[in-house]
Amino acid sequence: MKIIFPIIVSAILFFSCTTQKETIQQKEEKHVVAEKKKELIFSFEMQKSKTNSSLRGISVIDSLTAWASGSNGTFLRTTDGGSTWYDGKVKGFETLDFRDVEAFDKNTAILMSTDAPAFFFKTTDGGKSWKRKYMNRDPKVFFDGMAFWNEKNGIALSDPIDGKFFVVVTKDGGDNWEQYSAINISSPQNDEAAFAASGTSITVTGKDLVWFGTGGGEKARIFLSEDKGENWRTFDSQINDGSSTCGVFSVCFKDELNGIAVGGDYKNDKDKTSNCSISDDGGLSWQSVKSNQPNGFRSCVSWNEKHKFYLTTGTSGTDYTIDDGKTWSGIDSRSFNSIGISKSDGSCFMVGDKGVIAKVRVK
Repeated sequence: MKIIFPIIVSAILFFSCTTQKETIQQKEEKHVVAEKKKELIFSFEMQKSKTNSSLRGISVIDSLTAWASGSNGTFLRTTDGGSTWYDGKVKGFETLDFRDVEAFDKNTAILMSTDAPAFFFKTTDGGKSWKRKYMNRDPKVFFDGMAFWNEKNGIALSDPIDGKFFVVVTKDGGDNWEQYSAINISSPQNDEAAFAASGTSITVTGKDLVWFGTGGGEKARIFLSEDKGENWRTFDSQINDGSSTCGVFSVCFKDELNGIAVGGDYKNDKDKTSNCSISDDGGLSWQSVKSNQPNGFRSCVSWNEKHKFYLTTGTSGTDYTIDDGKTWSGIDSRSFNSIGISKSDGSCFMVGDKGVIAKVRVK
């Protein structure tokens, strides 16, 4: 009895304390307060670009250095955060439309022109001189955009040639380009193509993932390659389709799983119908955003790694999201074509028609 009694008392005390702890935990759980949704404040600093060209390419290195490109053979560069922009042209090619630019530092950049004869040019001296790195004379060629995984490996996309989307890749920083076989790319639908409104209808992430979006056909689709563009699969984007002016205009992934596609109808740029879709499985499936979507047609979407938000823009305004595209908030109604965000520090510039450039600040 003397041995059993202390054991019984200890057991009673143990279960009493355990019950008390569980009661306290339950009470604490009932008083959890939901975190208030974060709101961001944006401001736009309009820049003096000294050009009237339509700007669609933008590549941002950091808070000081950015490159832009557009019609009439135009390229621009700033190395002082946008206080001044150098306006130049590629000598002898002043009529080309440079829909995309990829910059690697203040001296090195690649320009992509669109239709035949299509050219890629590269500079390593800040735009003082340009060397031709690629040319395509096929009358059906029309390059829509290019994207780089790193300073060596990149990919560029053209509308279909002879019934197949046309893809070229570089493995040496744009000095040489190789055409990939079209055998492993799904055949386009009637009138299906990509859009060159911002150079961002094609995007990459990770080591070898690449996506591009289409429109103009019966269905607006997302093409996915998991091996740097050698083999492709296609998926319904759930974006507005069925017309030559509708489809996916831009795709962006913040990581290997989570991405956003935007677009709509550029001739009806205030229409919000099916203008945004999101994916959380690497682009294998897409869900249309049915409410709180961007406020109209959008030609570009981009991820800000530093501040953790997506920004999207088009001719009817600009919106942002902090929940991976589920809900969007409008921030400006001015017209822009494209967005460039620095991967290193989150610095952001936007470009548009008639030489419009804005530096976007957020807090």
